[in-house]
Amino acid sequence: MQVQALVAAQEKAEVTKNQNIILEHKVEERTFELSETNKNLNKTLTDLKEAQTQLVEAEKMASLGQLTAGIAHEINNPINFVSANIEPLKRDVDLLVDAIQTMENVGLSEIPANEKQQQIDDYKEEIDFDYLKLEIGQLLNGIHEGASRTAEIVKGLKIFARLDEDDLKKADINEGLASTLLVANNIIGKNIQVIKNFGQIPVIECFPGKLNQVFLNIISNAIYAIDEKFGKEPGGVLEITTACDEKYLLITIADNGTGMSEATKNKIFEPFFTTKNVGVGTGLGMSIVYNTIKKHHGEIDINSAEGEGTTFILKLHLIFDDYLLEDYQSEQHG
Repeated sequence: MQVQALVAAQEKAEVTKNQNIILEHKVEERTFELSETNKNLNKTLTDLKEAQTQLVEAEKMASLGQLTAGIAHEINNPINFVSANIEPLKRDVDLLVDAIQTMENVGLSEIPANEKQQQIDDYKEEIDFDYLKLEIGQLLNGIHEGASRTAEIVKGLKIFARLDEDDLKKADINEGLASTLLVANNIIGKNIQVIKNFGQIPVIECFPGKLNQVFLNIISNAIYAIDEKFGKEPGGVLEITTACDEKYLLITIADNGTGMSEATKNKIFEPFFTTKNVGVGTGLGMSIVYNTIKKHHGEIDINSAEGEGTTFILKLHLIFDDYLLEDYQSEQHG
């Protein structure tokens, strides 16, 4: 019985040993499979991040393209005004120089003083000297106005063109909205009424370039909705209001365009979702809006009704506390 028990124990031990070997092989195989799966997942994740970066860059370039078109349109008008005034100003200055030379010659002549005065008066009447002075003043004022307008546009460009800035800094939101409207002016056109109700608000810590892109995306969508409803006819209204309460700075962007259905409202922030025609939008604009406001730890409310229009209400913290900055930085590195 002892021998039988010993043999049974040995057989059991052999079976256990074989099972352990098989199990080890299976564990090794499974570990290898998991390792390969993990590598593939990491590669997929990397590819997705790269694709996301490229898509965001594409949307950013679309904004910059709109910026370029808007600035070119805006600068063209005052520059044309300056250019149009240069030629007549040159003509008037030449007449003025000739007048000075003529009056100098008359003044140096030896004829009596009363004859000198008469010749000068006749010459001034001949060239309409009073109108010449008036016209030179008007032309100079026009050139000054055109140059000032161009300088104002360049200042707006500097304010808006911060899309690559990642630094937290104090910024005037009213200033950012004004510069965004300047950039978007070429798509706003003459038939849309723009109402600016900019309140007395403090500067806040934020990422101004990213917020400017948010404003441009929302305003562009509003203009698209207004154009869809009114076409080239007047009646469209874009109203932008800023205010603040004890905790938030509030930015309201409202339009009286086509509005949104409840289904569209529920999907508006999803990547690649768009109601625009093929080739018109990337479907990333509102996703960027959502993510940017989220990274500011702000809030977005939407009120919309089909056929009546849409209102976006953005809420940004008046004080960007240290913990908000830490969360933002961890999200960036994460």
